[in-house]
Amino acid sequence: RNVTGVQTCALPISPRVVQPRDVDWDKIIATLVAPASVRNGVEFLGKYEVALDSAERKYGVDRESIVGLLRMESNFGRISGNYVVFNVFYTLLVQREEARRWKFAADNLAALAAFCQRRGGDCFDVKGSYGGALGAAQFLPFSVLQWGADGNGDGQVNPYQMEDAIHSAANFLVAHGWHEDSTASLGKYYGQTIGYPRAVESYAEALRAATGREKPVLAPPAPAEPQP
Repeated sequence: RNVTGVQTCALPISPRVVQPRDVDWDKIIATLVAPASVRNGVEFLGKYEVALDSAERKYGVDRESIVGLLRMESNFGRISGNYVVFNVFYTLLVQREEARRWKFAADNLAALAAFCQRRGGDCFDVKGSYGGALGAAQFLPFSVLQWGADGNGDGQVNPYQMEDAIHSAANFLVAHGWHEDSTASLGKYYGQTIGYPRAVESYAEALRAATGREKPVLAPPAPAEPQP
């Protein structure tokens, strides 16, 4: 992740796990809540109002928190990476001997292959972050298969479609305990709870202040009906 040039994590070694490093979260938050940054977020709220409204109703995650997450992850898709994702995980695969790290790379390579097969096209054309994350929500390939969601109703999950990124982020948060502990859920998204949840919520609060919307009280999604 990169917010105004401040790199916030090192190469992940397992899904949503990052290496601890010194990050000036107060500086990042000050950048997030600056007037120009908040205006960009308000514009995003308007542009993707339909997708954010449907995600809020379906998952019970408020739209400002989703927007805060996307602002943190990729500045609304503007900084999503230009690395060949296949090469990222193949390099990890051949360089790592530790079983856990090797399996992480292998799982994501297999998930990338499945994603490419479903979408069609060459896997070498799939670009992402230096850590192998895809699209505005910065999902690893494994996460796309596990928690990716179709947000535009086309029957496919594409992390490069903003509507899908919005729904996928909300789906991940709910699957990782948003309605029990939103701070812990955001921590699982990033890989650690230090700083990141506070940054997302600070931006969400700035958006609410700018739009005059109070934080809604949202119910968790209804359990899925059992399959016959």
